[in-house]
Amino acid sequence: MALMHPWCLKGLICVSGLLSLILLWCLLVMTADVQKRWQLSSRFPIIQGKLPRRSRFGAIESAQRGVDFPSLFTNSLTDPHCEPGQLLLILVTSAPGNSEPRQVIRRTWAAHEGLTAYQWQSVFLVGQSADVGVAQGIQREQQEFGDILIGNYQDTYRNLTLKVMHGFKWVAKQCRPSYILKTDDDCFVNTDRLPEFLLEHNTIKTGLYAGSLFSREKRQVIREPSSKWFVSRQDYHPDEYPPYASGIGYILSLDAVEQILWAAEHVHPIPVEDAYVGILAEKAGIRVKSSARFAKHNVRWRVCNYRYLMVIHHLSPHEQEVAKGNMLQARSACHDSLEVTRWK
Repeated sequence: MALMHPWCLKGLICVSGLLSLILLWCLLVMTADVQKRWQLSSRFPIIQGKLPRRSRFGAIESAQRGVDFPSLFTNSLTDPHCEPGQLLLILVTSAPGNSEPRQVIRRTWAAHEGLTAYQWQSVFLVGQSADVGVAQGIQREQQEFGDILIGNYQDTYRNLTLKVMHGFKWVAKQCRPSYILKTDDDCFVNTDRLPEFLLEHNTIKTGLYAGSLFSREKRQVIREPSSKWFVSRQDYHPDEYPPYASGIGYILSLDAVEQILWAAEHVHPIPVEDAYVGILAEKAGIRVKSSARFAKHNVRWRVCNYRYLMVIHHLSPHEQEVAKGNMLQARSACHDSLEVTRWK
């Protein structure tokens, strides 16, 4: 047998080393990509119960297509109490650590000022916190005020859809008010006007879904994985959402909530809460109504504006206090101006 020339042997060793480095680099790139996909897809949904399986694209596939409602409930004996048949129930999404915004709301627009002819109530929606101290604080807060509905899901922005679906399901089963308003804890709700408007002036008693709508340009589905509003094509295939009301505040009649809950059992959830509600409303045949009474921005509204506005977004704790003063002042101010009694 002929011996291999030394330079041939050296060449083979170099080629083998180069191939090994290329293989190692490919493995590292694939591992990093898998980790990135896992991190993005694990943001939603994050629920307890059966482990979801993963698709070939790395996204989580739920055991059923729609929302798994039973898994969202904690079987807690400390759920808020609500009187069935109220006119209005306000659901306020809030993060576990947002104790100050909740306290401000309790002493401003959620406080009942004297006797009222309209029955309404506000409830905060909060999920599970990984911080033991914060979680214990939420339990104490609920025991003291009795106005927090704690859900069985990790409290993250990407789980906001689960938070709202949990709130809707609880309201429809336990409280059954005529109307439900969903809003956030950085919003002001005109509780001096809204209940009266719903009872005295609202002409849409059933199938009501009203709020501040987004333009078509802002209803484009975001496919950028780094965005907190990222939705994969597998989770929602169209490139544009149907018309929907901004999550800062939208009002629904009880029958509309029930139809939306029915649709949610059949439509795969996406981590964009207000868009998902719009998708469900479209499937249920409910048409969203645009109303300027829901303000996406706080622009130093005048006292007289509080005779018209129902929800104002993005208020600091101090601005919540100012807004309450304006709301009460509007009771006796601006009587020379004609009051608008329509949703527009």
